[in-house]
Amino acid sequence: MVNLDLWCLTSSGEAYMRLNNLEEAGHWYRESLKAKPDHVPAHLTYGKLLSIMYAAALMNLGAILHLNGKLQEAEANYLLALQLKPDDLITQSNLRKLWNVMHRV
Repeated sequence: MVNLDLWCLTSSGEAYMRLNNLEEAGHWYRESLKAKPDHVPAHLTYGKLLSIMYAAALMNLGAILHLNGKLQEAEANYLLALQLKPDDLITQSNLRKLWNVMHRV
């Protein structure tokens, strides 16, 4: 594959990441990796996408556990999510609310 074509595939993924369209970004990163499985930039950016998606999944699991009264488990998931995405305002807010419930604030 021509380097320009590979660059276009990876750049499409990056553009969709900036638009917060994670599903479409993943599609283009996977296309880039199909074209050239050892393409390091695609691996790096796809890895970043997966860590963002994993952080969101951890935050959502924390919220479900929080709502179901499993406070220590919720806290652990929120903290893991924040390790992956420290600037996530929703996770930070959820954790503060949890700590209020747990009387830690």
